Amino acid sequence: SFLGAVIQCAQLGLEPGNSLGHAYILPYGKQAQLIIGYRGMIDLARRSGQIISLSARAVHERDEFSYQLGLHEDLTHKPCEDGDAGEITHVYAVARLRDGGIQFDVMSRAQVEAIRAQSKAGKSGPWVSHWEEMAKKTVIRRLFKYLPVSVEIQRAVMLDEKAEAGVDQEHNCVFDGDFEVVEGATEE
Repeated sequence: SFLGAVIQCAQLGLEPGNSLGHAYILPYGKQAQLIIGYRGMIDLARRSGQIISLSARAVHERDEFSYQLGLHEDLTHKPCEDGDAGEITHVYAVARLRDGGIQFDVMSRAQVEAIRAQSKAGKSGPWVSHWEEMAKKTVIRRLFKYLPVSVEIQRAVMLDEKAEAGVDQEHNCVFDGDFEVVEGATEE
């Protein structure tokens, strides 16, 4: 399962590990799970050719923040710059499309926590050590439903949703073929 996860990272063009934050390969029971980071999702979206930019932000209690949905959608966020900004209240993601359109989605802390509660790893791992990054990834994943996305993004989201649910990502399906061990062969 580990090798399959590495190959799926390569197929998506994401580098596993902490340096870029694209993807992580984590143990889950006896299987390796591929977790796509929010930076990996942003990178995949930019590579699609349809999205000029994609960003995710956290909103704190002392920030100036408002948004409006409907026929005249609008989002305004001015971060607090003096001292403690307070707890995170919302996260949002904004995509600028090649055709000039802008799409955004906003999630309250309660909405993010509801998603976290459904996750098999909601009480451990990155949800505990990197809550803000997981919240940003959650709103980006939700925004993808409204964006023109590539096959790679769809695959990444599917793998990530399987990891969140604790479902087998079927890394063994990455390989197709037979092999045999040759007795007496030397490794060089």
